[in-house]
Amino acid sequence: MEKKIVITLTFGFLTILLTSCDPYYSITVTNETRDTTKILVKETISFRTEKQKTETTADGFDIYQLAPNEQIKVGSAIAEIDNDIPFEEIKIIKNGDTITADNLEAIKKLFDKKTFGGPKTPYNISIK
Repeated sequence: MEKKIVITLTFGFLTILLTSCDPYYSITVTNETRDTTKILVKETISFRTEKQKTETTADGFDIYQLAPNEQIKVGSAIAEIDNDIPFEEIKIIKNGDTITADNLEAIKKLFDKKTFGGPKTPYNISIK
């Protein structure tokens, strides 16, 4: 009887260990410059932030200002980022220069990369 309990507990413990769980990562934008930067985004339903937008443009972009060294959370992703990108388009305006990403592939290129490619986790867009 005792052997049966040990086998059952061992099986249950191994099942718990082998059951995978998708990791949950935050998606952030970080201003690493010495100047205030503007972020213009066309948000998706997965866009979530506590930061107040300063205004909305006529063409549907919400504008957020990031102070130097400020980071804002704009959403989260479960495992891969492909289905959880929180904006359809993003424009980053710093020192009069504009970086624009208007499709999924262009947006994915903005995220910080690992040494051998692929986005780092948690997901972050660094403005330098």
